[in-house]
Amino acid sequence: MSDSRATVEAFYAAINERRMTDAIGWLADDVRWHRPPDVPVTGTVEGSERVRRMWAAFTGSLERFEIAATGFEAGEESLMAIVTMRGTAPDGRGDFEFGGCQVFRFDGGLIAEVHEFRSLDQGRALLSG
Repeated sequence: MSDSRATVEAFYAAINERRMTDAIGWLADDVRWHRPPDVPVTGTVEGSERVRRMWAAFTGSLERFEIAATGFEAGEESLMAIVTMRGTAPDGRGDFEFGGCQVFRFDGGLIAEVHEFRSLDQGRALLSG
């Protein structure tokens, strides 16, 4: 899973540096990104272009944004990144920080599917299931 971890780390670095074209280069064209119900964009976002627009809309509205992996757990066919997202909202609304996890599935070295969770238990259940 070291190649998978390197892919996820490269994806996060591109997001953090707001290099959306590079970030999307790590995604399969038909990627499926599953979002939790309590975030601004919920449900499933399908296709690399729609995922690019989702990330660009989110990070573009912030003065500062960072997603940092604080750990990884490997499943048989997936990789879970334990993440902390932090940033600064515009117009004096202040700093934010929240954590959770993202479970990645790969195809041909590219990110093919992502499930986001606020709970590590939910991520681990998917990882082991």
